[in-house]
Amino acid sequence: MQEQLRGGNRHRPGLWLMVFGGLLAAGFAIYAVLAAPDSTSGPLWIVAGWGAMVFLYGLYRFIRGRSAVDHQRGGTDVNGV
Repeated sequence: MQEQLRGGNRHRPGLWLMVFGGLLAAGFAIYAVLAAPDSTSGPLWIVAGWGAMVFLYGLYRFIRGRSAVDHQRGGTDVNGV
C-alpha cells in the first residue's frame, strides 16, 4: 500500500512548506532586528514565529512522508484508501 501511495516519483510533501516557512521566518526575523531594534517590533516577530511553525510542519511532513489520506492526484481521500 505504501508503494502505491508513493507512485513513481519520490515527491516529499513538506519540501515547499520548509522552503517558504524558512524564508518567511528568516526574512522577518532579520527585518525585525534591523528595522526596529529599539521600538516595538511585535507584529514582525509574530510573522517570524508563524514562518517557523510552517517550517516545522514542513519538516514533519518531509520526514513522515505521505500518509494514508494523501490522494495521488492532489487533495485528500476521505475514505483513507
